[in-house]
Amino acid sequence: MLSFTRADLERGPREVLSEGRWANALLYRFEHGGMSWVVKDFRARGALVRTLIGRFLIRREFGALRRLSGIPATPQGAFRIDAHALAYRYVPGHSLRGTRHVVFGPDFFPALERGLLAMHARARLAHFDLRNAKNILMTDTGEPLLLDFQSAVGTGWMP
Repeated sequence: MLSFTRADLERGPREVLSEGRWANALLYRFEHGGMSWVVKDFRARGALVRTLIGRFLIRREFGALRRLSGIPATPQGAFRIDAHALAYRYVPGHSLRGTRHVVFGPDFFPALERGLLAMHARARLAHFDLRNAKNILMTDTGEPLLLDFQSAVGTGWMP
């Protein structure tokens, strides 16, 4: 797997995807090793957010992404850059929130359901933030991709 360091991230050009609010990570698109990556980064936030909230959410989301490795409709290639940031492979597309005039193919929602069922069965995770249409992406190839797993909850302990 091609990974990069904080130093690589600081030296390279970044495209801001989302500024987020005061307690949210900044999202960047970053090119490295001939690949595009999404970087979720709390480093630029204030000390309290960066140290307490950011570290916790990065650890939590990275754990979820690691469990989701290989499951369709989920980000792939995730790794931690440091305690304040993680990265996963960038997939071009549009969130459902921004797709008013886009026609969904007949297999989009069945494929989304299959991805969710695989997430529940194989990774034993529930997303917990699908009401936010920004967390569901329609890729440029028409496939669904679920995003933002920082609020995902493990269900392995449930009957």
